Amino acid sequence: MGILDGKVAVITGGSSNIGLEIGRRFAAEGAKVIVAARDADRLEKAVTSIGHGAVGISVDVADETQVKALFEPLDRVDVLVTCAGGWVFGAIDELPPARWVELFAGRFFGQMYACHYAVPKMPAGGSIMLCSGIAAKAAIANYAGGTAVCGAVNSMGRQLAFELAPRGIRVNVLSPGLILTDEEYERAIDGQLPDDIVRRSFIDNSIPLKRSGTARDMAAAAMFLINCDYATGMILDVDGGWTTV
Repeated sequence: MGILDGKVAVITGGSSNIGLEIGRRFAAEGAKVIVAARDADRLEKAVTSIGHGAVGISVDVADETQVKALFEPLDRVDVLVTCAGGWVFGAIDELPPARWVELFAGRFFGQMYACHYAVPKMPAGGSIMLCSGIAAKAAIANYAGGTAVCGAVNSMGRQLAFELAPRGIRVNVLSPGLILTDEEYERAIDGQLPDDIVRRSFIDNSIPLKRSGTARDMAAAAMFLINCDYATGMILDVDGGWTTV
């Protein structure tokens, strides 16, 4: 028996990388996994990869109407994980502000929409895991909008933990550091990726563990946040020690 037997878990942004690996872990632990993502082809492949009766639903989390439709037919949501990602880099005086607005639409409001429509379906004992990023703490060049998004998600997570505690619902935030896909990580180990992707000198000088993270690292952290009944209001930096230096 798995620790998530009988639980209904909804994962937004679950068709690739962190969300996909979390879906695999949850399904292996007995959860009924519902994966939501925009790209229909990747979504289909993700559902096959997750197995265990996982269901895929095409959703753009930046569209409130689509997020509402995702949750309306569900009788219960025991676990909500909001992993829809995306990033935008650019100098504050050069990048069109509309690009930052677009980033917020998916990475902040998409998570807020999911919470808004999932919470009424959640019983006591339910758990929410939002995703931010260590840009809220670590300076990253030309990433002012992304820093703001991460900080906003962290603040929302703390507030929701306080707000929903009387209803028996826990809320935590996973804050990843530099995460490469499995393919990128293997190629990085072999020195096959260009410096602008691997950022080898950055890893050596800024990350105490001297490597990037993987989706498996994030899934392990997610399992802790979802499974520990006394964890709420946490912002868990999983970054190889980046924010300690």
